[in-house]
Amino acid sequence: MKRLAILILMLPVLLAAGEYSLDDMIQYGLKNSYTIQKNELSAYSSASSLRSAKWNLLPEAAVSANVDKDFDPVVPGNDLSSSAGFSVSKTISLNDAAYFNYRFASLDNQSALLRLNEGYRSYAFAVFNAYMEALASGKRLSSLEENLAIQTRVWEQSKVMLQLGKTTPFEVKQSEIAVMNSRISIIQLQNSISTARSRLFALVQMPDEGFPLADVEVNIDKELPEFTTAEISELQLLQQDIKRNDLSMKQGFLDKFPQVSVGYNYNRRVGGADFDFDTYSGSHGVNLSLSYSLWNHFRNGESATRTKISRQLSQIAYDDKSDQLKRDYDNMTQELQYLVRLDELYNEKLTQSREQIKQAEERYRLGLIQLLELDKTRTDYIDADIAYYANRYQIIQKQEAMNQLLSKQILGKW
Repeated sequence: MKRLAILILMLPVLLAAGEYSLDDMIQYGLKNSYTIQKNELSAYSSASSLRSAKWNLLPEAAVSANVDKDFDPVVPGNDLSSSAGFSVSKTISLNDAAYFNYRFASLDNQSALLRLNEGYRSYAFAVFNAYMEALASGKRLSSLEENLAIQTRVWEQSKVMLQLGKTTPFEVKQSEIAVMNSRISIIQLQNSISTARSRLFALVQMPDEGFPLADVEVNIDKELPEFTTAEISELQLLQQDIKRNDLSMKQGFLDKFPQVSVGYNYNRRVGGADFDFDTYSGSHGVNLSLSYSLWNHFRNGESATRTKISRQLSQIAYDDKSDQLKRDYDNMTQELQYLVRLDELYNEKLTQSREQIKQAEERYRLGLIQLLELDKTRTDYIDADIAYYANRYQIIQKQEAMNQLLSKQILGKW
């Protein structure tokens, strides 16, 4: 019922402009994603465990009340007595389990928060990638449809020119094949668009009403983030594992010593006959205990060895992941630089194609060329336009992939 209410409230906002925007779809998905809900519940559970561990650090405190009825009193009239009491006790040991449970719960809570934030970021990145895939396919479809119209005109004109004896059957057949190829490309792309949109809307858990996707601004001059391990979530989680092992090693080290514990308790009692509460008593107690198992060295020695190995494995995993991320960062930087250089070339090619169309249209107006040549010039422009925008979409995808790698905000927001 709650999810249905959210759906009813959000859909008018998303569809008011007659198109879907990337920001709105990510926001909608974050409220409905099952993965996000599981991550949030896991974080709540870890926070609850931490609160329980904090409560376990407090001294034990208890209140008591008692009523005694003696059916065979020694002294007549003194058969009913009552009492109430309050006690506080706390035991502190060298290897205090409550303290270490608190430390472990604190680390687990930090890890859960890291996973939750990483979950938000990863989900936003997944929606972004699915959105860009559907958007790029839709952009290419409009260009291919325009190209099909031009190829069809070229084919029709070539048939007329064949009747006039100005071309050959081979060239007519080539024009027909070009039309067929354009139709095949459109059908294939339409299927790809349908698949991409289905994947996108399934990820966001929103019904697809068929509205177009809003375009996304591309900033090729965006400054590249520097590689730093301090903020990368994957490395932070591995660092948490190292801290956990360090804490286990500390606990294991303390296990080698005799078990020393110091306890203190305080009791206060008030009572009396017939609920008079005229008798008071109180007591304080301190205890010190020392024990050592004869098999302690052998039992804890193997446990300490396993903990040490686990710590070494965690450190190796951290170093390996750090090295891998640095290589991935360097590769992405090179790929992004390559795409930016391509953008400059594609932009120049697109500009020249526009100029060629203007010249071809002027030459066609003057009767210097035929419609066939003009349409071929337009086809070249469409091909340049497709390549230009496809490359620009790859640039923004690579930029956000780098943000995801370094645990930076996706699109500066998530």
